[in-house]
Amino acid sequence: MSSIINKDPTITKQQRMVIDIIHTANWLDEKISIVLKAYGITHPQFNILKIVKATNPEPLSVKEIKDNIMFSNSDVTRLIDRLVAKELLCRQTCPINRRKVDIRITKKATAVLNKITKDFEIEFGCFFESEISDEEALRTSGILRLIRNNKFINN
Repeated sequence: MSSIINKDPTITKQQRMVIDIIHTANWLDEKISIVLKAYGITHPQFNILKIVKATNPEPLSVKEIKDNIMFSNSDVTRLIDRLVAKELLCRQTCPINRRKVDIRITKKATAVLNKITKDFEIEFGCFFESEISDEEALRTSGILRLIRNNKFINN
């Protein structure tokens, strides 16, 4: 499909870049989802676990998780409910503010995330490190952030 689109002279280089980003995002999501399926979690659930793990041992509120999740249309409360049911997260009333609920990662989730990381290494090998230089990675990240942070694109 993309090779046909690449032959279309009416498509600009920037439009081709967007098409390549979409294809690559879909490819990565499929690869990641295959690994996560073995653990019975979805990509949005994995994202929540990574967010909560990043602040461990400090807890997060649901709002803080919502503010940091990469999946904008996700029902974070429902996803957290499922992760609590799987004993990967726990909820506790905040001792300082009883209206706030603290979300913490469990030891079980930390062990699962370590296994997933190893499975990602198997799935992707060292491709990114061996084929993409640090400079290329930083330049690509900068371009992607520029696209995401552009205030002129209608949301």
